[in-house]
Amino acid sequence: QIEVPADWAVNDYGCNMSDRPTVVRAQMLQLGCLTPEKPTKQVAQIGADAPEEVKKGPEFTRRDVSLGGVSAERTEGRGADGRHFGWLRIPSRQILISVRTHDPEITRRILDSAQLVGVDHNGCPDRRPPKAAHPGARSALAPRDPSSLSICYYGPRGDVLRSSARLSGREAAALAAALNASRPGPNPDVDPKQCLHPPAPPPADAVLLVEDAAGKGAIHVAFSGCTGRGLDNGALRAHVNLPIIQRIMIPLGTGFSYSGDLNP
Repeated sequence: QIEVPADWAVNDYGCNMSDRPTVVRAQMLQLGCLTPEKPTKQVAQIGADAPEEVKKGPEFTRRDVSLGGVSAERTEGRGADGRHFGWLRIPSRQILISVRTHDPEITRRILDSAQLVGVDHNGCPDRRPPKAAHPGARSALAPRDPSSLSICYYGPRGDVLRSSARLSGREAAALAAALNASRPGPNPDVDPKQCLHPPAPPPADAVLLVEDAAGKGAIHVAFSGCTGRGLDNGALRAHVNLPIIQRIMIPLGTGFSYSGDLNP
């Protein structure tokens, strides 16, 4: 995880991006419209390792560094467009942090702030947790009045945490109410004539970590595939639908895809 200035946006990037500085994470569909990035844009991006994106040349300096004992490569310099660039590659974790700002000190501070954590600031594990399957899970899908609800988004591919958010108060209670009002049982699979069925259902796109006075629980949410979709807390399963997906994904500020049969 990294730290950026407090007034920066989250995922103001890709389709119809503004000039506002932004941190970028878990972007997918938003990049498809090819909105150009102007030299006035300041960006700090966390993404998959892509060594070909790291610029080379006499104006850039590269050095080996360590993040908590994990080897990394750090490159910094000024680009042709006048911005101050920085990259932090962590090959063993398949991570690339890319920074472009107007101030070399801001670029340096962002790169200096990078750290590898097992659990992020919202309480989400850096790797997708295994699905619960035990009789001790909650009898209701979610508690009625959660004190905290963390949204951990891992996406349809890979097990690395891509984005997270934490809800509390009315927002957490509203999502919990929507989960509990969902139709019992998993969603039916999409017609194989309309969607290619994989050999096994894909893992959950997101895991909701819910906490109340009774303790903690996890709800796995699968929606992007054509099989194995629904909500699962280890004891109960229920349907997922577009309003629930929106309540989960909008706080993350990232795009998503789903089959049209999930519309209410």
